[in-house]
Amino acid sequence: MSQLDLAINRLDAAMARLDAAVAESAARGAKDRELLQHELAILRQTYDLLQTEARIVADQLDDVIERLGDVAQPEAVAHR
Repeated sequence: MSQLDLAINRLDAAMARLDAAVAESAARGAKDRELLQHELAILRQTYDLLQTEARIVADQLDDVIERLGDVAQPEAVAHR
């Protein structure tokens, strides 16, 4: 076998390893992308739930502040 044949065989083997590495990387990338999409969907759901809870708490605080104002107003009038 000539040195050219050896070099060609080594180049073929290197190309095969490179092709395998690219394929593995693409498969891993697809799996990682799928995992990230799933995690993002969960985070969006959590965000939506937290926004709903924040609105409920804000409404409750508004009610409490209004009631406190109603309670404090007659006392302010009485002290005049």
